[in-house]
Amino acid sequence: MKGFATLLWLEARRSWVWAAALIGSLAFWAWGIEQVRLMQVGERLGVRAILLIVASMTGALVLALMIGRFRSETRGGQYQVLLLTPPSGYVHVGARYTFAAATAIVYYIAIGFLFWWIAEKAGIHLDAASAAQVTLALPLYLMVITILPFLAWVLLWMVFISSYRISGSGWIPGTVMLLGSFFSLRFLVEGLIDIAYRLPSWRLFQNLQTAIDRAAWEAEIEGYGGFIAMPQEPFWVMLALIVVFLALAGRIWQEVEG
Repeated sequence: MKGFATLLWLEARRSWVWAAALIGSLAFWAWGIEQVRLMQVGERLGVRAILLIVASMTGALVLALMIGRFRSETRGGQYQVLLLTPPSGYVHVGARYTFAAATAIVYYIAIGFLFWWIAEKAGIHLDAASAAQVTLALPLYLMVITILPFLAWVLLWMVFISSYRISGSGWIPGTVMLLGSFFSLRFLVEGLIDIAYRLPSWRLFQNLQTAIDRAAWEAEIEGYGGFIAMPQEPFWVMLALIVVFLALAGRIWQEVEG
């Protein structure tokens, strides 16, 4: 546990600029949202939502670059001196992924708050339960089925490429893994669609009462009681896939660097 805490601290020191820049960029996106001045409220809400989607995609790219900056830390011996023993590859992978995942959670929950903010500015007032689902439940669900597996895959990819640097170029196996992943993704998505809703779904916004401002929308909708049914199978499958990716990355790191 001491080794993990030390490596997590070193990872934070190494990547804190990336994390601070990413989270700080939310101020830019909030400023951009405020600059949208379209006449129609619905159009303003749509454009602002698109800006937040772009912010989400940009965040995924920055996080991938941050976690994928792989270098041979243990070959220089600096970590052995600090930890008094060669650190496990699994501990290295766990520390790097934990810091990236923590940064992602802060970033995407903040984007959830921005979605709640633009809804309020459009006159859509959410009750406490629905607001919590917008800012916490939905971002975490979407992260587990998209962002977090993606980061685990990027980490595995970079460790896999680095493992070939000892004997030759790593771009050839890296390209093969990248192309193979695209084909595998298709079968994964099809499989998730086939098994979706076999288990009871998670219902979001079940008690949603949406009040639309009459002056903004020129209409008032009352008593809306719909819900969004989110399948839980993709959540558990992708969570298991994260563990598999990290285990493979840790094993390769252990073999190459150990």
